[in-house]
Amino acid sequence: MQLEQQFSLPLPPARAWPAFGNVEQLVACLPGASLTGPAAADGSLPLRFDVKLGPIAAGFVGSGRVTLDDVAQAGSFEGQAADKRTGSRVRGTASFALRAQGEGTQVTVAVDYALTGALAQFSRGALVKELASALTAQFAARLAERLRSPAADAPAGAAPSAAAAPNEPAPRPAAAPLNGWSLVRQVVAARWRGLWRRWRYGPHR
Repeated sequence: MQLEQQFSLPLPPARAWPAFGNVEQLVACLPGASLTGPAAADGSLPLRFDVKLGPIAAGFVGSGRVTLDDVAQAGSFEGQAADKRTGSRVRGTASFALRAQGEGTQVTVAVDYALTGALAQFSRGALVKELASALTAQFAARLAERLRSPAADAPAGAAPSAAAAPNEPAPRPAAAPLNGWSLVRQVVAARWRGLWRRWRYGPHR
């Protein structure tokens, strides 16, 4: 399945780009995601993603690899993981690119993934795209908050390189699981608000 999302950051690309070389920071901004150890000798990163959908809890454990292009200010993440409890597996690639947007930065993310096993039933339909939008919004808000911190205003030095990206993360405790039903409620509420506006004001307002 393919998805494309966009979000904005409050800094110009030259200042926002170094954050994409800090893998630990990016993982910390994604709800439910955590690093489970240091990078392996081949540069791969051990990752975990926990999610709850009502009574269903899944913990996907796997690895990923980040590739960065400093000149183009673009990159990609490729990874795979499995949840033993449900027998589900996911494999995918997320490509991202930065471009100037006024005084800030627009980030475009294109995701191509495949989910198999018991949880595959949740990967179909338009609802998935809306859930991805809600998750992207949470990630963008957390990253923007970190970029606004005083540490983000300190001299950052050179932009990150693809060779250096995998060696900075340190092990962290497992993150709080992503609450899938909370995202569903947000999506449903947004749909109802849209229907109400169309009913109240008409389709042309």
